[in-house]
Amino acid sequence: MEKHSIPVQFSHEGIHYEGWATPSDRHKDDGLAKNYHVVLNMVFFGNLSFDKGKWLIDEQRPHELVEAVGRFLHQHAPKEV
Repeated sequence: MEKHSIPVQFSHEGIHYEGWATPSDRHKDDGLAKNYHVVLNMVFFGNLSFDKGKWLIDEQRPHELVEAVGRFLHQHAPKEV
């Protein structure tokens, strides 16, 4: 299966972010990818995942920004069926 990156674009606390998120090949029961490799404003943001009701990232990033990226992906990421 060929991977397709998801274009990411949103504003948070007055800053505009653009980039992409590449989903992993593994999916959760709801069809969303288990995690995403995220790049924002040409900088690696981290590997983002959703677990036990919250978005987690493997880099030190502001919690509110992590949640904003997660909300965007939850709304815009395609689901595997």
